[in-house]
Amino acid sequence: MNPEIWAEARRLFAIEKLTKSAIANRLRIDRHTVRRALARDQAPTAKAAGRPRPTKLDAFKPQLQNRLREYPELSAAKLLIELRRIGYPGGYSQLKRYLAGLRPKTDTAFLRIETLPGEQAQVDWANCGTIQVGSAIRKLSAFVMVLSYSRMIYIEFTLSQCLEDFLSAHLNAFRFFGGIPKKILYDNLKAVVLSRVGRDIRFNPKFVDFAGYNLFEAIPCAPGKGNEKGKVENGIKFIRSSFLAGYDAASWPHLQPHANTWRDEVANVRLHGTTHTRPIDRFEAERSLLNPLPPKPYDTSIVRPVKATNQAFVLFDANAYSVAWELAKKPLTLKASAHEVHIFDRDRLAASHNRSYEKHLYFEKPEHRQGLLAARKAAQGAKLHDTFTDLGDIAKDYLQCLIYSELHVPHHLQKILDMAGLYGKTEVLQALEHALNFKAFGAPYIQNIILQQRARRGLTEMPPIKLAHKPQWTQLCVEDQDLAVYDDLFENPNDPKK
Repeated sequence: MNPEIWAEARRLFAIEKLTKSAIANRLRIDRHTVRRALARDQAPTAKAAGRPRPTKLDAFKPQLQNRLREYPELSAAKLLIELRRIGYPGGYSQLKRYLAGLRPKTDTAFLRIETLPGEQAQVDWANCGTIQVGSAIRKLSAFVMVLSYSRMIYIEFTLSQCLEDFLSAHLNAFRFFGGIPKKILYDNLKAVVLSRVGRDIRFNPKFVDFAGYNLFEAIPCAPGKGNEKGKVENGIKFIRSSFLAGYDAASWPHLQPHANTWRDEVANVRLHGTTHTRPIDRFEAERSLLNPLPPKPYDTSIVRPVKATNQAFVLFDANAYSVAWELAKKPLTLKASAHEVHIFDRDRLAASHNRSYEKHLYFEKPEHRQGLLAARKAAQGAKLHDTFTDLGDIAKDYLQCLIYSELHVPHHLQKILDMAGLYGKTEVLQALEHALNFKAFGAPYIQNIILQQRARRGLTEMPPIKLAHKPQWTQLCVEDQDLAVYDDLFENPNDPKK
């Protein structure tokens, strides 16, 4: 069962009130298939089309193409006789189907057809140039739906023609009309038709699911037959001449309200050139014949798999939205509506932002960075502890005592490490050992001890070196050398070994 069968079976059962047997006969499928279709809430996944199977006619197609170029009027029966002579083993039906696709199309006269109330609507996009949104310039489109009987028109301006915006505009149109037409006619839009070869149509699976859920029949026009949806094309021409012409669409937030006013006060109350009646008046006979709206609207949100950047931002529609710093570089899921952007970490909502239609902007929430600052402080504190304890065992003992002293430990550690860079590791360790003996905890005690020791040796105080342009150089430490070897030289100057 393909998605098209599923959608049509649901429509025939719910709208046309056919029995399962009648549906099976109409669609030429088994009754069990009808039961499975009616039991499903969503369209089945369409299977990928395989390679076309080779036919007996393949080797003779070049000859047929050449013959038809020379004599387009040759009949299939005549060509079959010619092919038989050169060894064609296939049948007449296969040949006839292939020739139908090769012959030039003949011009056809069309009759003007009026549809019944509530029977049909026509839909199309209108390209409307560009519009400025903040500091960005974006493409502007108009979604247009026209009810074929009353000519009631719905118009919605969008900044893209993506499938989700297309489906969302449908729902807004259904709400505006208060119901759903039984059939909707389309051009061969990619949102509706993925590919088409002759009568074989491959519909967009997401759109088939949408149509099946809302119980309307999607009908694509034949290629090159724009007259089949002339009502919506005439509606777009009227929008261009009556609304867009001379209108300064410089403000995106005000465009749709102005379009709604024009729709209600001009388009749907004018005397229509074909029906010679106001669309709003004919709509009174059509309103009650539209199919009812489903109890729960179809979810038309944009859903995309995304990956957070190393700075914990998610990129969407040319803007960046922040997430918690722990989610940096992680795969996430983005779900965007017309006004909001939600980001999920599996099933958990990780972040929510108001959606922006400008470009190249960053939207950051303070709470997403608070944890990062705390983590950085913790990392810096851990690095400070490790650097201090690397001074030696005495430093480790002094650190434990410093922790229990209720002082601000990172501040005192940094001050003592600065002294190590200024006076050397040896002097600092001697001062730490002296301070431990007297239970003197804190950087000021260490500095006083060092200054006293240096004064006894006749050394002056060394001012700290400050390099304004290269402050990182002040953090460099020179490895202290063990001077005990020089003390040994002067212990016994009369020793002949020395």
